[in-house]
This record gives sequence, C-alpha cells and structure tokens, in this order.
Amino acid sequence: MRPIIGVTNTTRQGFIDAYVNAVAAAGGAPLVLPVLEDTSALEEVLSRLDGLLLSGGSDIVPAHYGEAPMYGLEETKPYRDKHELSLLTQVLEHHSYPVMGICRGMQLLNVHGGGSCYQALEKQRPEAGMHMLFGVYPFECPGHNVSITPESSLHAMLHKEQIAVNSFHHQAIKELAPGFKVTALADDGIIEGIERAGDRFVVGVQWHPEMMAKTDAHSQQIFRAFVQECSR
Repeated sequence: MRPIIGVTNTTRQGFIDAYVNAVAAAGGAPLVLPVLEDTSALEEVLSRLDGLLLSGGSDIVPAHYGEAPMYGLEETKPYRDKHELSLLTQVLEHHSYPVMGICRGMQLLNVHGGGSCYQALEKQRPEAGMHMLFGVYPFECPGHNVSITPESSLHAMLHKEQIAVNSFHHQAIKELAPGFKVTALADDGIIEGIERAGDRFVVGVQWHPEMMAKTDAHSQQIFRAFVQECSR
C-alpha cells in the first residue's frame, strides 16, 4: 500500500500540483491538508498519516522568531503560520512519522525549533549570490550548486557531495535551531539543507525539488527516499 503523506496547502499558482504529483510519482498517496482556524479538527487526519510534507509559500511572520518586520519582508499569511506551527507541534509531539520541509517548510522547521530567518537576503546579506530567480529561470532550471554534508540524511539519499538546484527564495535560515544540523550549503554560505539530530527523519531543503522532479534524477531520489521512510 502507498503511504499517506499529508501536504500542507499553498495558494501559489501551480505549486500544490507539483508537490502532490512528485509525492505520487515517488509511490506515495498525497493528501492536501486545509488551513483551519481550529487545528484540533485535524487530529483525526494526522493520526492516519504516514508522513508530513511542509510546502513552500509566503514569508513567516517575524514575530515568531522574535523580530519586528523590516524593509524587504514580503507577503505573510499569519493564519497559515499559526495553523502550521500548531500542526507541526502536534506531529512532532504525538506522532513518529517522517517530516520533510521544502523552502518555507524548511524555514518553518527551523523557526518552530527556536531558530530565526533572514527576512530579506538582498538587504541583510547583500554579498550573497542571487537566490530569487523567479522570472529569471524556469522553475525546473538549476540556478546554483549546493554542497552536501557527508554523513547526513541528504547525502545518504543522493550519494553526492554537490548537486545543482533551482532557487526561488529571498529569505533563508539565519540562526539554526538547537538540535538541528546543516546538511547543505550554497557557495555563498547560505543554508540550503537541515535535519534534526536523532533517529527520526526530520529534513528540510531550501530549494524546490518538486518543480524539478519530472526530469531531474536527484529531485526524484529525494522524494523516493522520503516516501520510503514513510513506508517503514
């Protein structure tokens, strides 16, 4: 049987289709999770899942990591933040299945764990390379390389020390949450991958493998590895 994998919803055009199709192509049964004011209503669903995928989307409200908004912050969805942080607490505290975060989803894992974000890379890290390539490159087109940490979950998935990834983010992890380790870095030092220490599969990537999964072998392998973990 296919493992049932909950996918948090995103309103960005075309993105949710890419997530669910990548999960399905890797052997999973995707289930899109609605944003609810009362997340306790989702507990019946969460108890039936075999894995959770945190999707990308809007900026996280800076108050969640102890900061005021600064110039360069873009669209936020406070109700989505509240919903997904509560959802993540329920999953991490009451369930044992794997969790993977993509782009905003990786940042959410970090913020939930006590870390912080750069609100606007172009202002706070102006020496960094260009990471927001929306409108510059197609979604499936690599924009830069990332170096993968040996002996990490990501390295175990890909058996590579460097891969080319797409790039569509203007925020990034600033302070890493306690209990997490860096698993991938861009050449400019921006964190591109994290995982939580311990035996449980809690992994995040900053790029969008779902957008490359139709043609890119590394992206396909990331989803296959995640689905395999959810099948255990």
